[in-house]
Amino acid sequence: MSKAAIPQVKKVKNNSKTWEILCSVRLAVIIIVIMAVSCVLGTVILQQKSPEEYAARYGAGLAKFFAAIQFTDIFHSYWFSFLLVLLCVNLGCCTVKRWRNKVLMIGFLVTHISIILILIGCVVDLLTGVKGGVNIYEGKSVDYYLTRPDYKKNPLGFQVFCDDFLIEKHPPKYKLIAYVKDKDKQKAVPAKVGKRNSVSGTNYAVTVKDFIEDAEIQQEPINVSDVPNNPALYIQLSEKGNVTAEGWLLAKDRNWYSDTQRDLKIDYVWADNAEKHEKLANAAGKSTKPKLDITIEGKNIVKSVPVEKGKKFSIDGTDFIIEIKNFALDYSKRLVPLSEQEPNNPAVMVEISGPQGKDSRWSFSKYPDYQDKAHQVIYKDVKLLCSVPENFSDAKHRVRIVQNKSGKKTISYIKNEEVISINDWELNKSYNVADSELEIRVIKYFPSHGLKKSVVKRVGGHEGHNHGPGEHAGNPAVLIEMEGPRGKVAEWVFAHTPPHWYPDNNFAVLYEKSGMEIKDYKSILRVVENGKTMVTKTIEVNNALKYKGFVFYQSSYDPEGERYTGLQVTKNPGLLVVYTGFIMLCIGIVFIFYVKPFLRRKLKKGKKIEEYYSEEEMLAEHIE
Repeated sequence: MSKAAIPQVKKVKNNSKTWEILCSVRLAVIIIVIMAVSCVLGTVILQQKSPEEYAARYGAGLAKFFAAIQFTDIFHSYWFSFLLVLLCVNLGCCTVKRWRNKVLMIGFLVTHISIILILIGCVVDLLTGVKGGVNIYEGKSVDYYLTRPDYKKNPLGFQVFCDDFLIEKHPPKYKLIAYVKDKDKQKAVPAKVGKRNSVSGTNYAVTVKDFIEDAEIQQEPINVSDVPNNPALYIQLSEKGNVTAEGWLLAKDRNWYSDTQRDLKIDYVWADNAEKHEKLANAAGKSTKPKLDITIEGKNIVKSVPVEKGKKFSIDGTDFIIEIKNFALDYSKRLVPLSEQEPNNPAVMVEISGPQGKDSRWSFSKYPDYQDKAHQVIYKDVKLLCSVPENFSDAKHRVRIVQNKSGKKTISYIKNEEVISINDWELNKSYNVADSELEIRVIKYFPSHGLKKSVVKRVGGHEGHNHGPGEHAGNPAVLIEMEGPRGKVAEWVFAHTPPHWYPDNNFAVLYEKSGMEIKDYKSILRVVENGKTMVTKTIEVNNALKYKGFVFYQSSYDPEGERYTGLQVTKNPGLLVVYTGFIMLCIGIVFIFYVKPFLRRKLKKGKKIEEYYSEEEMLAEHIE
């Protein structure tokens, strides 16, 4: 095109520098670059966390700086909103400056207005939008939602009830995993009954011999030998003809029974000879007392004392005075009488007096270092260890059953640590416990007590199912035969249990659950305002409840007890403006790429294109 064909454009001088800056493309580029950097910072720096989390991660000084310039919530900060508003103004000014009242520029106008609307909607949402969450227990209601990072309660203006919470689960699937340790090789094995599965590159193989879809282990007491390797008695305790307790006592294992309600303890002991039998039968009923071991680190001082409530003593070579303030057989029941406690979690409370004042602490028999780790102590060099015998009892009444190899069998009654009576006993004969209405009877005697274990179908389990060993809703178990260098070994393997190892400890089989368990979770929500139910809806993921601008999404649930539903609460007043902007953007793009070329072709038929376009219009097209 020749220069003569291009009409000359007069330059219009505008003395407003502010207007020129607002219409500048350079300003738009600067704003976009700053916003891009802000988005990167918003990804790198944790957003909407508590001040403690920022201080722990970045340090107190940097955390305060981030909070001051709103780097802890960039996308809701005032300066980020200002950038959006400034970009919106810049686009508006550019649109006004370059607009010419021509049909062909409709696409240019619509696309610019659409972008402005999208930015306006974003600014409205950033400044006035709501985003939070709340948990609602079944049958309960809330009238608020929580926002981060301070989990502040914000009123809704109405109540939201969770009438029911429903979880749909996939039928559980299980897989059999074979593992070879020395090769660090793992293989999923088809859990098909009768199929032999070899592990390639090894001399190991697995065969599923049997499968029970809902199994349990049954244990039956048996006698394995006439030699008294593990003597056991099955005793029965009754009162006024009613059986109050019964069970096995093992002389070399669990050989005692405590009845806290009747202040009674029964123990069964085995004597290797007649002399020892006589001594045990006539011995006072004193049991081994708990003791407290005190160690002073750095001074090679160790002292052991019996645990007696109220006892006070000094430690030679130190300034410490120690007093035993309390003792409990079960710490969780320390406020009830000691005679009513079982030895589940024994503990002693000690008060240490020294140069820096008094230091009180509990020493636990099963967790000796708990106090030092869980609480701050004054005298860290003073270590306490409480030792409580497993069979310790302060029972007023004691029954001791003694037996020896020669067949001598006696039963002693002890009261207040004094032997009241000694009698020979026979199987299935009742004996009165003196000064009480109790009777004791020995039902069975096994010289070598053992347990016969068998895996059987659970009584009352799932009926009518023909699932394979890969999937079932009960407690499945497979009978596995493992082959290796030491021959074949067969054993039952339950799901959810640790790996079962072959005798060489190099090959293992694991039966575990696989795949997603939760299929869907739903909440039946009801909105109540001024005592009246306004709306009821069952929500699930991607199917929300909407009321008065608030949107309640199903976002989580209680994974432990499945007792509450987790809701995400949002309110986006600028969303309609954003949607309108996107619709207009689509219309503008369609006009530019399809309608505008069509109109141009129409105009070319009447006159040459140079007569319809000035140099300024062509410049405007180039900017588009």
